[in-house]
Amino acid sequence: MSEKNKKQSRREFLKKGAAFGAVSVLAGTGLSSSVLQAETSTEKLALLKDHSICIECYACRVACQNENGFPDIARTIEFESLEMGNYPDVEYHRARMSCFHCNDAPCIDVCPVDAIEKGYGELNITDIETCIGCEECVAACPFDVPQVVDEEMYKCNGCTHLVEKDEDPACVSTCPTYTLDFGTQREMAEQAEERIQELEAEGKEGYLYGLEAQDGLGLLMITTIEPDHFSLV
Repeated sequence: MSEKNKKQSRREFLKKGAAFGAVSVLAGTGLSSSVLQAETSTEKLALLKDHSICIECYACRVACQNENGFPDIARTIEFESLEMGNYPDVEYHRARMSCFHCNDAPCIDVCPVDAIEKGYGELNITDIETCIGCEECVAACPFDVPQVVDEEMYKCNGCTHLVEKDEDPACVSTCPTYTLDFGTQREMAEQAEERIQELEAEGKEGYLYGLEAQDGLGLLMITTIEPDHFSLV
């Protein structure tokens, strides 16, 4: 089975399992599906980025810009790349730098016009029309992520307009090497641990980042070197 089909099969399995659980709960409690959806949508959602197979092609950023109508100069997704070793034994390691959708999000706390808020799945979203471009969020963000262009702040919003329709964020559905997945934070953490075990079985390194920083993140990453090598918190 191809890597793509494996991911699709796993995702369908998770969705079917969740659906089966929902039916059981509804049968036992009499709750309507709309009530259940309102309750389950509050579970923390997260992206999972597997840097062991990322080629840093930036298709994710182009997809983000196109899907959300962001200007080309709004670098909503960047990578911190590290070159380690000496020729010919050179290794390249990277970490995605985009909104991490922190549980403890200082950008929300400092925004003077409440232009940033927690939305569907506890993803941190920006109301660009409300934003006044004051850059308070830029100063507060521990990852230096917000991009202010023409007095408007741009960042990853998790494509909540797609997620609410049970679709994947644009970056996930676009990645040519299938390095991205999306689901609940719990599901993504479990998937990451399985992937790290696969890497270790192959004699490679893998580290999970994002469960503890800022009280938990909505962007989890598998890095190929210890995360403290990067500009992370």
